[in-house]
Amino acid sequence: MKLQRSYAATAIYCLMLLLLVLIGSCSNHHLVSIAITPANASVSQIGQTTQFTATGTTNDTKASPEDLTSSATWGSSTPSIATVDSSGLATATGCGNTTITAKSQGIIGQTQFTVSCTGTTGGGTPVLQSINVYPGSPTIPQVNQTTQFIALGAYLPATTSNNLSGIATWASSDIAVATVNNTGLATAVSCGTTTITAQYQGVLGQTTLTVACTTPATPVLQSITLYPSNPSIPQIGQTTQFIALALYSPASSNNVLTNVATWASSNSTIATVDSNGLATAVACGTTTITAEYQGVVGQMLLTVQCTGSQTLQSITVLPSNPSVAQIGQTSQFAAIGTLVQGGQTDLTNTAVWSSSNPQIATVNSTGLATAVSCGTTNVSAESQSIVGTTLLTVSCSAVESVELIVVMTGTVTGNPPSIISLPAGINCGTVCGALFVEGTGVTLIASPAPSSPWTNCDETSADLTTCYVTLRPIPSGGTSMTITANF
Repeated sequence: MKLQRSYAATAIYCLMLLLLVLIGSCSNHHLVSIAITPANASVSQIGQTTQFTATGTTNDTKASPEDLTSSATWGSSTPSIATVDSSGLATATGCGNTTITAKSQGIIGQTQFTVSCTGTTGGGTPVLQSINVYPGSPTIPQVNQTTQFIALGAYLPATTSNNLSGIATWASSDIAVATVNNTGLATAVSCGTTTITAQYQGVLGQTTLTVACTTPATPVLQSITLYPSNPSIPQIGQTTQFIALALYSPASSNNVLTNVATWASSNSTIATVDSNGLATAVACGTTTITAEYQGVVGQMLLTVQCTGSQTLQSITVLPSNPSVAQIGQTSQFAAIGTLVQGGQTDLTNTAVWSSSNPQIATVNSTGLATAVSCGTTNVSAESQSIVGTTLLTVSCSAVESVELIVVMTGTVTGNPPSIISLPAGINCGTVCGALFVEGTGVTLIASPAPSSPWTNCDETSADLTTCYVTLRPIPSGGTSMTITANF
């Protein structure tokens, strides 16, 4: 009888020990990491989406990974680049990088998400993805005051023709608070809030407008924002229109500064910008476009991509119909190509040069012609099967020297400007000069480019870095010529 009781006690003891082990194992089962897929995802355009998945791993090596996509708490480090909803669906809202996170049981998993804003290279009709209404959530201080809204569309592939303000259908959710006309001009009717919407091609953009009915105060300019954001121009000669919007405190309805701001390009050899914010591509690269008003500056990066080929329309050979006085004298020619897409390009060092009569003058591979005997010859530059020609005359007349004087005005921040010449002779600071034989074609090269056109040049390059001139005695009998470059 005692033996049976001993066996029973032992069995109970073992069973309790087993339960303690199992309970201990269960209590130690916990989440140790979260993996987000796809890793380091990227989309090319604003408005595109990516579905992320969160998978959890526990300390139990025998357990299968857990799908936490629907239960994790999702987040984006920079919502202005991309947002992410509760199911892990990320939506691109701006260009750049953001970190997508998924959190569960105190454990956080993360990955990078890139909105490259590169678009597609295969062309195609742009499709409207979304509409942004600017300014965002403005306030009108008083009844009867107005504010101008602008609707900018995000297309795929990207397009610079994205200002929809004049073609969108505008509406106010509460016309008792504010009305909005067909160009986006909102007028305050009474105190309160209303939603302003712009609709085009079935796509809707919106923002909240508040009529504060506060005591009027003089608005003070706080900042200037330029639109579109970080645009790209595909080809040299093409343009993009910038818009400058002001942020005032208190808010002011008169916040469009496009036509009153002072516009500038940090690198006018890449792109220029006129007084109304219209930027024109000059060469491949990047430049910063700025708009300044009342001492406040707004800026935006502009990229000239130069994608695809640049189709040549014509070639101009400079100087035009020059004359050299003596055998052995040289004249430097330049070949300036005009592109079908607009704009110009310097072909001097890439064109194929030739002389129709080498017994009169020869020309080398960089456009330098040398007189051989008296007479005339056609000097030609060829590129992409396009030919430009000018007439060179070797007059064999009496040699007369012409003094070329170069004057530089204005100031440049940083290194002082410089000007050199081809053929050599000019290499100056503020004022300099050199003697050249009558009829010599001289190319003046400035660094950096002057801020306004040169004076007395026969021709200048589109980016204003180069002046082309043929030296001839002044008809009144003078033997000097002055060129001015204003920096």
